Amino acid sequence: MRPIKLVMSAFGSYGGEEVVDFSKIKGGLFLISGDTGSGKTTIFDGIMYALYNKLGGDDRETKMMRSEYADDKRKTFVEFTFEYAHGQNKGLYTVRGLLILEKAEWCLM
Repeated sequence: MRPIKLVMSAFGSYGGEEVVDFSKIKGGLFLISGDTGSGKTTIFDGIMYALYNKLGGDDRETKMMRSEYADDKRKTFVEFTFEYAHGQNKGLYTVRGLLILEKAEWCLM
């Protein structure tokens, strides 16, 4: 699997819509780095949620991922586009995970 693009809206530490465009990376190997609290883990959480509809680790619930910085009207979702090849079969896939929460749920975090 080769990541192409990740879009996160009101997800984790990102209050707005953030796009990580992996297609700009040349050479096939990359490093996600940054200061503590800058959102590195949130990128992996977004990919995991889009693919599996859950987060890594047993101690976190998906409602925890609603950003406290987002305005009330912004939907919380992640959208992950990737390329997958197996033998001669090759395709581009996009999966989307949508958190549907009532305001009362995400305010209790």
